[in-house]
Amino acid sequence: MMGAIRAMAATGAAVWMLAGPVWGQHPDEMAVVTFNIRYDNPSDPLTWEQRKAKVASAVGYFDILGFQEALVHQVDDLVAALPNHDHYGVGRDDGRSAGEHCPVFWNRSRFDLLHAETKWLSATPDVPGSVGWDAALPRTATIVLLNDRQTGKIIRVVNTHFSHIGEEARALAARMLSLQFAMSGADIDVLLGDLNAEPESPCLNILEGGGLSDAYDVADKRCRKNIGTFTGFATGGMRGAPRIDHILVRGASVLWFCTEEQIIDGFYISDHLPVYIALMP
Repeated sequence: MMGAIRAMAATGAAVWMLAGPVWGQHPDEMAVVTFNIRYDNPSDPLTWEQRKAKVASAVGYFDILGFQEALVHQVDDLVAALPNHDHYGVGRDDGRSAGEHCPVFWNRSRFDLLHAETKWLSATPDVPGSVGWDAALPRTATIVLLNDRQTGKIIRVVNTHFSHIGEEARALAARMLSLQFAMSGADIDVLLGDLNAEPESPCLNILEGGGLSDAYDVADKRCRKNIGTFTGFATGGMRGAPRIDHILVRGASVLWFCTEEQIIDGFYISDHLPVYIALMP
């Protein structure tokens, strides 16, 4: 399979326009972000209409983006606000538009899409809307395979959102994704997502035991120590906030790890902070 994929990749034009922040001044760096944008809930302290432009602008210069909790109209808003990116993702309830999405966006000037699919985190991963184990809701993993025209590397990106209540569901989802990565054959593997679990939890241990590395642990530099990601919108909640949003990698170096902190009227632009890294293929 990978031989065919590489043949497809070889047909792409070798053109890349530098986009995004330049942390290490190396042209091959990739800016990668995961961001739980919070579903459109009119009861939140900031409505989606108030914050959607800031959400998009905060991460619009990244090369690879994974969003969680995006309803279909929120995906549409992101597509309109990110004209330099292509995307893939489906609704978790029906495999089309219903329910929350975990879309992946990528900079079309650098990457070609080679393959895309969605798996449900359940015992029946190809059945749309299926609920796994002790989870309360359907959960998905969005999987895309990208050709990096800049480096010639093949990158597998998985974006996911684990159960918020089911420890068994999180652990078994981690085992399922570990098998996906074990069979990937890609040069670089990247897992993005809100895993609803802190470091050293069973699901993180399973993923790391399968060969992925927590970008926080292996980064050459971090913007601060003990970075939390779930704040509930409140800027005062960052101190002591749990780190439940993660980027895990294999096959590449992590030069920089940080969170993005955008504020409107005293509130963060989501109840989670976006987590970003500078990845060196």
